[in-house]
Amino acid sequence: MDFIRVVKGKNSWKRYLCSLIVIILFIVVGALPYTIISEWIVNTDGNPHTYYDSVKEDYVGINPLLYFTLMNSPFLFWLLGLYVAIRFIHKRKFTSLITPNRKIDWKKIGFGFITYFVILALTTIIDFLVNPGDYSLNDVKVSDFLILFVLVLVLTPIQTTCEELFFRGYLMQMIGKWIRIPFLLSLIAGSIFGALHFTNPEMGYSPILVGADYLLTGFIWCYITAKTNSAELSIGAHAANNMLLGWFLTMNDSALGDLPSLFVVTNINPAVSLMWTIVSLGIFLFISLRKYKLTRLN
Repeated sequence: MDFIRVVKGKNSWKRYLCSLIVIILFIVVGALPYTIISEWIVNTDGNPHTYYDSVKEDYVGINPLLYFTLMNSPFLFWLLGLYVAIRFIHKRKFTSLITPNRKIDWKKIGFGFITYFVILALTTIIDFLVNPGDYSLNDVKVSDFLILFVLVLVLTPIQTTCEELFFRGYLMQMIGKWIRIPFLLSLIAGSIFGALHFTNPEMGYSPILVGADYLLTGFIWCYITAKTNSAELSIGAHAANNMLLGWFLTMNDSALGDLPSLFVVTNINPAVSLMWTIVSLGIFLFISLRKYKLTRLN
């Protein structure tokens, strides 16, 4: 069974057009609670340090843990939109966005998570040994970190899995109706994934280098998905990436907000960050294809 070229269900271009509209509507509706609650906070708390920044187009000064929770809430609506689209428009199993097999391979997801988490941890440790002055312990309360730990443990896998189901599942399957070459398919779908991250505040460090980081990450995870015939490895890797950042590393102008993570990173060098991304993704790609690559997808 082929994960990209789905044969089960109804997958005409008209149905993909309808399902895409439905998913977008759910995403728009899902953003309303975040906007309404954030607007209510900045208008009623009497704190001049909480406000809407029209330049960044975001809310500033809200409690970081509350902000993190609000920021992740739209993904529940996004998941619901994906479910409605796949089950009722495409008439197939929701798990078809993850694997073509009857059951999800949780060991494969776990392998992706552990492998990428270890790779990122090792590259971060090496970077710390080379540039120890760029890292410092964050001045946070133990209670705040424990709350953060639970929030990241619960909310981050929802956020990352939602993105994986859409980009590595739905989007690759839709584009895969016309594009059959894995490299080209991964380049297109991965570029869409990367481009939609261009609004992240990290882009302020260097639009070109940080943008290249996002594009490369999107491409590699799409390519692994195409070559291993499922989104399970990228689901694990994406969760590992965001959870490690949420628990251990915070920085100025982060998409995750000013979290009470264990360490603060300063003097961000986007060129060095891109280098580490290339190393991490390169190692993960090599290990993933060596273990799970299906030769019939060459």
